[in-house]
Amino acid sequence: MKTKRRAAMRNGADLMIDWLTMVVPCKHQTPIDGGKVLCVDANGELSWESKKKRRVEGSFGGSIGVATAAHEGPDPCTHLWIDGNPAKWFQGHNLWGTDDLHGLAVATIEALVEQLGLTPTDEDRAAWAEGRIRLTRVDCTESFHLRSRREVLAWLASAEQTAHLANRGRGQLMKGSTLYFGKNSRRWSLKLYSKGQEIRAKGHG
Repeated sequence: MKTKRRAAMRNGADLMIDWLTMVVPCKHQTPIDGGKVLCVDANGELSWESKKKRRVEGSFGGSIGVATAAHEGPDPCTHLWIDGNPAKWFQGHNLWGTDDLHGLAVATIEALVEQLGLTPTDEDRAAWAEGRIRLTRVDCTESFHLRSRREVLAWLASAEQTAHLANRGRGQLMKGSTLYFGKNSRRWSLKLYSKGQEIRAKGHG
């Protein structure tokens, strides 16, 4: 397993997978969750409830959320919902990582089921290997190196005034160091920011 985890992160690409949300086949005996959130109205009646995801801690800090996925059929415990930053979970940071989407997804699943003590079937593992994984969110990050933080911030300020994206228009610069295009879009968005400034920020982990 350690070899697989290292292989998933080893290419150290400037383009890397920064976040994954996926639903994967994995049969398990009992539902997995991290408790429930309840909403009670003014009369004390339960309006709704929602299951929380269980937080699975990584070896170097950080966590990934896991829960039994809602799935139609007689057996409710056939799929897992997984959400988090695998690069940070495996390494303790997301300064570099891998652009191998399939390899990272499978390595993440393998590590999680091992830590949770699950016993996926041969059919489950075959599905992972064949890529039969439903991805609902993938964040990709690419790094560009400038000579100084001043140059980075100047570039971001200039891009806010001059750059336009199709179907997104002009960007929105926040706090002088993060430029968003389509920030609130449910389909795709672009975020450009000063990574060095984030790393040096107090309390950054």
